[in-house]
Amino acid sequence: SKMLNISMERTLQGSIISPGVSHTNGVISIQFKKEDQLIEVCGLSSSIIMDFFIKILGKSNLYDDTLQNLNSRVDHKFKDSIKVRVLILNAITIEYKSLWENNWSEKYKESEWSISDKRLKSFYSLKNEWTLDTPLRNHFERRYSLVEIDVISAMSLKLTLEELIMIYQIQFSVLQQNESDTWYDQNGNIVFTCSKGLTGIGVDRPVWNSIKKLKDGETYEHTIEKSELYYGEKVTYYAPFEKCDRVEDYKVAWAHFEKIFNQN
Repeated sequence: SKMLNISMERTLQGSIISPGVSHTNGVISIQFKKEDQLIEVCGLSSSIIMDFFIKILGKSNLYDDTLQNLNSRVDHKFKDSIKVRVLILNAITIEYKSLWENNWSEKYKESEWSISDKRLKSFYSLKNEWTLDTPLRNHFERRYSLVEIDVISAMSLKLTLEELIMIYQIQFSVLQQNESDTWYDQNGNIVFTCSKGLTGIGVDRPVWNSIKKLKDGETYEHTIEKSELYYGEKVTYYAPFEKCDRVEDYKVAWAHFEKIFNQN
């Protein structure tokens, strides 16, 4: 997004545009000679570290001179961990098939999540050929992948865990508010969220108040009414419902990756 709003959950909002797509000047884009660098920049710009840099500039628009000042390289030992997470977040449709397959590495299968949770797709199941099962699909695993990108980016840029947490607590108040009232079911779907950026995701608050105490094994079937694309479809939420703590997740992920990267 070319227009910036420092009061939103995220200010720097980037993505990888699929081949054959164009855009208006409401978006600013960068072309790279090598896809490897494209993936690295996407990873860093997906982190709150780069977002923090943009926020403190206080600008209302994103221009070339600002983009040129963004760190665009990831230290070698962090590359595979960043790249696989960027790819499984962004290669969501067949239009990204070539991006996935051109940048495939068997080392991706050796990656590990920093927590053990059935809602997280196994890296070992990844294959060099792109399929519908390749990308991350549920909300829980997409969120957690971004948490780990934050940690790996901070390590690559030689920040400390304390500095990462400070950046989050000082500059990302809206993200903190949304994290404190976003709830996931046992399949990784968002059951309820207060995030205004996720309108139509999950149930409304009155329904949430009536189901939030459902116990293990209980379910709730919801008919989607606030999405033109999925209107009328039914989704089943599986209790118990849980929210996440980003600071605690940072601490766990930091300890995990510190151990892994110190061995390299």
